Amino acid sequence: MIELALERPGLFGSVYRRTAARGVILGEGGLLMIHTCRGDYKFPGGGVEPGESLEAALRRELLEETGRELIGEPEQAAVARERRKGQTAGILEMDSHYFLCRVGESAAPLKLEGYEAEEDFTPVWVSPGKALAANRALDLEAQPWLEREVLVLEALMENGLV
Repeated sequence: MIELALERPGLFGSVYRRTAARGVILGEGGLLMIHTCRGDYKFPGGGVEPGESLEAALRRELLEETGRELIGEPEQAAVARERRKGQTAGILEMDSHYFLCRVGESAAPLKLEGYEAEEDFTPVWVSPGKALAANRALDLEAQPWLEREVLVLEALMENGLV
């Protein structure tokens, strides 16, 4: 399993901890990722709710953001541990668990949260190289989650997983 650590120096203040489950979905069209109106690509997934397992969160998030159901057992491929400036607290500490997984072919309507709809979350098949190039071309400081997605994509590619 790939482990990545992303830490910004000079942080202080209250800490908000979060755990997320994200899907690495391979298909004939490349990777199934979420494209937004900002031009970035991110792995589908999100926060684990209290009392929810990583797999249950992954199932829920994939259905909400891609409209597709998880098939079979996901295989954990990577974990990215972030420590960066937070939005609701001084510091955000987040562990994002990335799972290699398969999804069904048919897609149900998306169930996006408010900010996801505002950013026009759209599930698309994209080559890993195209997603990586698009994310690298954007301002990583303005969209701090992009650094995580860039590093994870690079690591998955370097290890022959995508």
